Amino acid sequence: MAARPPRVAVLIETSTSWGSQAVRGVVDYMRSSGHWLFQIDWHGVHEERRLPRDWRGEGVIARVTNLPLARQIRSLGVPAVNISWSTVPGIELPQVATDECAASRLAAEHFLERGFRHFAYVGDSDQHNYVDRCGPAFARSVAEEGCECACFRPARTNRTSRRQPPRLDELAGWLRRLPKPLAVLAWDALRGRQVTEACWKSGIHVPEQVAVLAGYNDDLMCEIAIPPLSGIDQCPERVGYVAAELLDGMMRGKRAPSKPTYIPPAGVVTRGSTDTLAHEDPDLVKALRFIREHADRPIRVKNVLELLSVSRRSLEQRFLVELGRSPAAEIRRVHLQRARELLSRTDMPIGAIAGAAGFVHAEVMTRAFRREFGCSPRAYRRRSRLG
Repeated sequence: MAARPPRVAVLIETSTSWGSQAVRGVVDYMRSSGHWLFQIDWHGVHEERRLPRDWRGEGVIARVTNLPLARQIRSLGVPAVNISWSTVPGIELPQVATDECAASRLAAEHFLERGFRHFAYVGDSDQHNYVDRCGPAFARSVAEEGCECACFRPARTNRTSRRQPPRLDELAGWLRRLPKPLAVLAWDALRGRQVTEACWKSGIHVPEQVAVLAGYNDDLMCEIAIPPLSGIDQCPERVGYVAAELLDGMMRGKRAPSKPTYIPPAGVVTRGSTDTLAHEDPDLVKALRFIREHADRPIRVKNVLELLSVSRRSLEQRFLVELGRSPAAEIRRVHLQRARELLSRTDMPIGAIAGAAGFVHAEVMTRAFRREFGCSPRAYRRRSRLG
């Protein structure tokens, strides 16, 4: 007689793109590795997540942000994995989460390569038991390039709830005082939309004067912003998959890891809110935009020069002064960046990715990966998905 499949509770909100994709990752692992009986319900991001009093099972995957849920899970005496960034004091659970610091560095790179020298961060997370690592990591990344980062700290007076968003006039006044062009990293899409609305209220143009990037890519929230928000792909499906894989091993008797498992972000989903270049040199802006728009084609420096009325020497000098690299190096960087995103976010064959990332042959892309990252494209894909 076949053994009864394990019962697994999944306590993750389904009201956000991140949560629903994380659940999908859990299900994908289950389909590839066996069969589980799920305890799962619809949840909003701020709804209290609790298990039924009479629930009995073999494992739990949850976003654990508060003490009552943490205690309930601990009282069950079964393996459990926390996929929240939060850590409840006194309750230790194995943790799988996106690498916040890597996401912040990616945000800084996204803005720096567009020429920004003025930066700001809008956090004020409403997540319980959460210590913000995004803002400090973003500030450190831009500081390494000789830049400073302003941090929005809303007044707490007359705010009845931590979950209440900052007043738009407060945020708008803060944005008006900052130097432009300004690059803003928002902790999530909600705060990103608040920034774009505050800019509209103040007559500040997005993205020309203020470019806005959401710390994670929630498709719906990002798309309904005006203009649509760029967001960091934090690989929630991968988080769910790895959490399920970890839980499966623990249910089979494997020891729980003592340190969190961090999943690297896949890249930036670029939309209108960061579709700009902050360089003052119009020829440089035109060249950079051409390179980005042709990231899927095997372009060369001569193709860039055909657009401009400048010599190759002049173009080389402008790139070196503003970016610290040559036009050829920038073309290689953009091609490699597109290849990295496709390797992390799709299951396309290596040969197809090479063509879609502007490489003439897969062998050329492989050599470029070995030079830049010390590994093959296949190894890079495996590493990015294992975390």
